[in-house]
Amino acid sequence: MANIGIILGKSGSGKSTSLKTLNPEETVVFNVLKKRLPFKGSREIFNAEKNNFFNMDSLPDLMAYLQSISDNAPQIKTVVIDDAIYLMRKEYFKRAKEAGYTKYTELAQHFQQLISVCENMREDMNVFLLLHSEDVVSDNSIIEYKVSTIGKLLDSQYNPVEVVPIVLYSTVIYDEHGKASYGFYTHRHKEGTTVIPAKSPDGMFDQDFIPNDLGAVVKAIDAYYN
Repeated sequence: MANIGIILGKSGSGKSTSLKTLNPEETVVFNVLKKRLPFKGSREIFNAEKNNFFNMDSLPDLMAYLQSISDNAPQIKTVVIDDAIYLMRKEYFKRAKEAGYTKYTELAQHFQQLISVCENMREDMNVFLLLHSEDVVSDNSIIEYKVSTIGKLLDSQYNPVEVVPIVLYSTVIYDEHGKASYGFYTHRHKEGTTVIPAKSPDGMFDQDFIPNDLGAVVKAIDAYYN
């Protein structure tokens, strides 16, 4: 069973930038929105010619690629699915004219199939799904963050955060001089009245907030389990 992690956060919080510290010889990135990675030199590090960067928004094709990597590419240790929730969103738009609620159940089912494929990859692999978050508001206050999906019915059908062992919440914090630090929250806690939906196995991370360095996260996971 592979190690599955979710990197959850708002746009611009440093999720994709965190990929720059990964070993490109041991990593494959699937880019659902076909956008450039937001760090200098990314096109030289990750590209189709090196077979470590693929623009892909077809869920069946992606699952086939994942299985092939697990079976036939022992040198690959890390897989990243960037903007993974857009696999669901793009299917939704294709089926927007369908009446009834069946499509919502099927959308959740398809995303569950993706996570199941990831779970069943080689046990020496780490798979990260990068997902956008949205605010949960009550009485005009943000009380929590959740995965941005397609409607409340889908939220009730399948919540990806509940089924993986590692959820890192990507955000930006500022010091007293206004200097920004990009990083990941590693444990569930409250910031004021807002719950940060992060989690990780006991003892994997000593700190509640770490730099947005996915290479360091991979090393922490490997050290913990191996």
